[in-house]
Amino acid sequence: MKSIISRMTIVIVIMFTITIANAQKAVELTYNLNVGDKYEFNTELNQDISFDANGQTMTLEQVMSFQMGTQVISIADGLITQDLKFDKVSMNQQIFGMELNYNSEDESTWTGMGAQIADQFNKIIGVSINFGMDNKGNIVEIDLSELKGVDDLTNNLTSGSNFALYPKGDIKVGETWERNIKPLKDSEMRVFMKYTLLKITKKQVIISLDGTLSGNVVDGTEVKLDGTTGGELIVDRNTGMLVNSTMDIDLTIEIEQQGMKIPANIVSTSATTVVKKNNLNFNLS
Repeated sequence: MKSIISRMTIVIVIMFTITIANAQKAVELTYNLNVGDKYEFNTELNQDISFDANGQTMTLEQVMSFQMGTQVISIADGLITQDLKFDKVSMNQQIFGMELNYNSEDESTWTGMGAQIADQFNKIIGVSINFGMDNKGNIVEIDLSELKGVDDLTNNLTSGSNFALYPKGDIKVGETWERNIKPLKDSEMRVFMKYTLLKITKKQVIISLDGTLSGNVVDGTEVKLDGTTGGELIVDRNTGMLVNSTMDIDLTIEIEQQGMKIPANIVSTSATTVVKKNNLNFNLS
């Protein structure tokens, strides 16, 4: 049960990524980046995970924050190649009257109850992930060779769910486009996302998103998934990069173990801000 909830937490983490509008305006949404561009992503995630245990409903309250940076390494033949690094992660969990804290910058939280979380997240801090995407946000190639034993996270990086996926051609306010995303490579979990262009300003484009989550198998375990997601994205009109976003997810899970059906529910809210930086510390050697 713990591993399934942990995996769902990561899915929600990595999925991680609006006034009166003039309906005559149209815009083509693309990533218009330059070699050397650096961005800092800061996300805060709040989750309530409730599940039945021996006839009682238990609730796990969880707050996570994480920071990552990206740098554009090259642009050639329509491929935007970037390096991505997780800089820091922190987590607070409360369940059964107990509190657990983890902070990637505080070694005192890496032992005891925080050891399992530290073992998972410390493996990705400072590790370089090289990936290439087209100018619509589709991940074309990715190098995960420096990441070992963190399949939950690396599978999400290849799913296409970390950058907004844009449609071809111009799009007007009120128009929509759709995408199907597979957040976990080795599962049948699917995310259907519908984007709607809400507003175009001189500098920004505002997009709403609504979607559904479904699946029957996660990491070889039979799990019934059913959920909804929705939120808003504000992106830079010139670069296509995210400026900030909010997202809500309500996910119901039913796991069958040893002939018993264990229901669980995850309700999460996340907020992300992105800032262009010129002084991020990337060691590309």
